[in-house]
Amino acid sequence: METDLIKKEIKEIIIDVLKLDLTPDQIDNEKSLFGSEDDPESGIIQDSLVVLEIATVLSEKYNIDPSEFNEQTFMNINSLADLVIEKGNLVEYKVED
Repeated sequence: METDLIKKEIKEIIIDVLKLDLTPDQIDNEKSLFGSEDDPESGIIQDSLVVLEIATVLSEKYNIDPSEFNEQTFMNINSLADLVIEKGNLVEYKVED
């Protein structure tokens, strides 16, 4: 499965769970998902309980053990995509000509 497609799917899940009025293209792959100590509202995720919901959806979609998710994997979209690529059960479908 293509990395860009995985990142787009992760963004769509986050947008859906958080009920954001954004498109996947509006979320930077490198932007911290959580705010900084100086500016806690600068991140996309404001509520740590939402992390559990996002992790559950990703676990079910990609067949990843929930224990694989941690603070490092939720740094940004790229780190979540890396986990999905490394640990996920990705199925790529090919269309026969």
